[in-house]
Amino acid sequence: MHHHRTAVLIVGGGLTGLSAAVFLAAQDVPVLLVERHSGTLIHPRARTINSRTLELFRQVGLEDAILAAQRPFHGKIILHAPTLAGPEERCRPMEVQEDSRDASPCPWVPIDQDVLETILREHARKLGVDLRFSTRFEDFELDKGGVTATIRDLASGRDEVVRADYLIAADGGPSPIRERLGIARKGAGRLGHTVTLVFEGDLSQALCGRSVGLAHLREPVLGTVLMPHDRDDRWVVSFPYDPARGESPETFTEEYAIELIRAATGLPDLDVDIVPQIADGTKVLSYDIDALLATTYRDGRAFLAGDAAHSMPPSGAYGSGTGIQDAHNLAWKLAAVLCGHAGPALLFGYEEERRPVADLTIRQAVLKREVNMGLAGAEEAARLRPSESVILGYTYGSGAVFGAGPAELVAPAELDGRPGSRAPHLPIRLDGRDLSLLDLYGRGFVLLSGPDTDAWTDAAAKLTGEFGFRLDAYRLGVDLEVSGGCEAHGIGPTGALLVRPDGFVAWRVRRCPADPLGALDAAVTRLLCRD
Repeated sequence: MHHHRTAVLIVGGGLTGLSAAVFLAAQDVPVLLVERHSGTLIHPRARTINSRTLELFRQVGLEDAILAAQRPFHGKIILHAPTLAGPEERCRPMEVQEDSRDASPCPWVPIDQDVLETILREHARKLGVDLRFSTRFEDFELDKGGVTATIRDLASGRDEVVRADYLIAADGGPSPIRERLGIARKGAGRLGHTVTLVFEGDLSQALCGRSVGLAHLREPVLGTVLMPHDRDDRWVVSFPYDPARGESPETFTEEYAIELIRAATGLPDLDVDIVPQIADGTKVLSYDIDALLATTYRDGRAFLAGDAAHSMPPSGAYGSGTGIQDAHNLAWKLAAVLCGHAGPALLFGYEEERRPVADLTIRQAVLKREVNMGLAGAEEAARLRPSESVILGYTYGSGAVFGAGPAELVAPAELDGRPGSRAPHLPIRLDGRDLSLLDLYGRGFVLLSGPDTDAWTDAAAKLTGEFGFRLDAYRLGVDLEVSGGCEAHGIGPTGALLVRPDGFVAWRVRRCPADPLGALDAAVTRLLCRD
């Protein structure tokens, strides 16, 4: 039997798995990814990525490709009504059109998941990732030194033994790996079952000139959702169903689906053409709506990421971004440990940071679903946070952060350099280019300091030589053309701020101490668990 050696074995070729592969390979970590399907699916599924997700892809050079592949936003308003043609109960602007440029250099991007997966797959190959589609993950054993797994090429039937230092389970909500590890999930549980269909039809009579990007409807059943697809006459619709009433995806015959679509649109004579959603001609797809969180994110050298770690309703479009952010958080930590810059204890920070954030995000997604369906009272609805706070304002508390409190969601305007929060975005001028401060992050640690001392840059240079890892240092207003840099980061003209590779603030001192080299040395040693 053939044997293969790699640093990280990823199981699952969806958004989370492919993102993890790209983030690791960009840091020169050898990766093998296996996926049982023959390729990425062509069903659109997630329809947009948020600004934080694009920030992470910008770090690995994918922003231009993603922006070039975006589709135009179809629709400007979110509508709540009995039917599309029925009287409006309430209406508001599409959240994806909110201007977040004060908080991020990146916009929301309307791009279907299948298109984004194709971009990630191609980039992963360019970076040298060993991608194995049509390959099933058969079995594995964990030990103190890593994981030994058996994979099977489905085309040839040949088995292969893989030895990896670490395993990332990005194998979806059912996650056989999580089940095999005996990791339970807790939460609100299953909230419902839904089928989706794509159809073509002229809805202009029901639209009445409105530019509808998303419609939450009460007919033919509460929870019906309608949204435009990729052209004016093509739409995606989802209907809840209840197995307790004997309903299943098979219930939705073409004739029945057309009847439901006419009821949802309020157009009883609508000419409807239901079109396939995937290449094999499948017209009806189903998925379960869950609100569940794994009780732990790791077992030894095996880690859960994405839906394997957390499942949430699609309300707010938080699910895919949360998984991609899992992948990024874990990737920089694994890279630091594998190259010897950090101790293995750094990896405890993955669960310490990401699990509380997922818990907060799931709660917001559930609440948003209840608000959209008209099921939340005024007191409950008041707990709903703006989307920008959920995607940009989450904070971390772990051993990889000095002085951070528990995880919380803050407004983007409150990102002020506090440890545990994402570092602020500010426009800068560097080497004749207009950039964001966020563009400095992603390749190593970055030390930002005030303009009135060069003691911090000297200390960073000495530590870089001593530890052998990348620590870039810049004086705000001297090395970087930036306005209000010290104020935005909460430091004085001699203070300093240490930013991690993921752009989160790890440590901050408001003014220069008597021994800046000793202070920075102690902070880096602790943060990277080098003791």
